[in-house]
Amino acid sequence: MSAAPAAEASRQPKPLGFTALRHWLRHRHPMILLDRITDHEPGKFLEALISISGNVDCIAGHFPERAIYPGSNLMQANAQAGIILYQMSTSMLAEDELTLIGSVDSRFFKVVVPGDQIVLRITANRLVGNMFQYSGKMTVGGNRVAAFRASLVRTKVSDLGSPLW
Repeated sequence: MSAAPAAEASRQPKPLGFTALRHWLRHRHPMILLDRITDHEPGKFLEALISISGNVDCIAGHFPERAIYPGSNLMQANAQAGIILYQMSTSMLAEDELTLIGSVDSRFFKVVVPGDQIVLRITANRLVGNMFQYSGKMTVGGNRVAAFRASLVRTKVSDLGSPLW
């Protein structure tokens, strides 16, 4: 057995609970979609859990007769995981910075419904200057429900022009 697999086998997961993961996001209720980070390694990967409840607002109208968790929420959860891994791999955002989605390529394979627990795993692909590229997948019970490739861009708020808010 080589040294690399032995080192990987002895590595302990590095979880972060909901309170800790909130420190990495500017989002607030009801827009924080991740429940827990189960493991991460800056510059490499992040794994998170999302527990789908029938009581979340987006389920109430999507769709009343057959509740389905919206794909747009899956994309947002993916972006939040990317934002956290990006910052963990570089530094936390300064007060005058934002992280914006540059691009997203997504595929959805199965619907996600109340009672499902999603395992989201993203992998850092490239970090150049203020751009972070990553890919990931979401599974429920070991079955793939979505896959993503995305990029994030870190920018100063002042570079966005005159604020409309």
